Amino acid sequence: MNTFKILSIDGGGIKGLYSASVLARFEEKIGKRISDHFDMICGTSTGGMIALGLSAGMTAEALVNLYFKHGSEIFPTSNNSFIRYFQYRWQFLKQLLLFGKHSNKPLTKILEKTFESKTLGDAENLLCIPSFNLIKGEPRVFKFPHKEGSFFMDKNIKMVDVALATSAAPTYLPIHEHNNILYTDGGVWANNPSLCGLLEALQYFVGENKEYDTYQILSISSIAQPSGWASTERKSKSFRSWNSKLFQISMDGQAYFTDFFLNNIINNINPKGMYYRVPSPKLSNEHMGAIDMDKTDEKALKTIKALGDHDGYTYATKAEILEFFKTTKTYNTKK
Repeated sequence: MNTFKILSIDGGGIKGLYSASVLARFEEKIGKRISDHFDMICGTSTGGMIALGLSAGMTAEALVNLYFKHGSEIFPTSNNSFIRYFQYRWQFLKQLLLFGKHSNKPLTKILEKTFESKTLGDAENLLCIPSFNLIKGEPRVFKFPHKEGSFFMDKNIKMVDVALATSAAPTYLPIHEHNNILYTDGGVWANNPSLCGLLEALQYFVGENKEYDTYQILSISSIAQPSGWASTERKSKSFRSWNSKLFQISMDGQAYFTDFFLNNIINNINPKGMYYRVPSPKLSNEHMGAIDMDKTDEKALKTIKALGDHDGYTYATKAEILEFFKTTKTYNTKK
């Protein structure tokens, strides 16, 4: 039986360090690059950057090092608590009244150094990278230009532009413009891009009269922070009162629904396949105080990486995970 394998990676800002760390521990277990085992890689926002990196030949460990080394350049956060207090106040004021909380210039520099002039057509894996087209007001998925769909539009788009388009989180990073089209973060509609991968697979690769008979989807979560409120919470809220929860709730809610939907539909569609998700870790009160999607002080980075390493080592021994690595990918993007 010919199996089409999909890796899906959630969005979540600097918490992509968690996802990359989980994957790095899988690589340590199997002794090969993650990208050697998946025909398609889907990623949203920070997960999209990881997907692009893996498809460009990088190891997950190299991506972990990139987050750890450059995270504080992308989302400036002082290690000094006194300075950090005023830094947060200024960043919030910018976010509330002026423009995005962070500049994308440091991120752009890092991406240009990482991907150089590579385009989607250079990818070693099929790709699905969600963004949102603000000009048309509809979702946009950047794809490897595969022959099955006769795609050509994305072939020459630079990976740098795709990474900026998928990660332009509203009020956090600026909208990205490419060829006169404005893009914002794919997390507004597909923070868990597993469903994008499944639909692409069923439309072009898996099923009757197609190359593959079945599919396997491995979904890697980000760190979801508890967002429940007390029943006494004030009902009428301004943008200031919603603060970072406004975007975070949308991302977490979409990721939860996609996981719920796939778990319930996977055995009721034809052809049948397999879906497995590495869940978000359970957080203590101390974890919640240390972690946020743009918090990059040393304590935050070390905490996120430690959680990813722990879960990576834990899940790397599970039979359901090892199933994905019994065979290597069979789709060749260079044909």
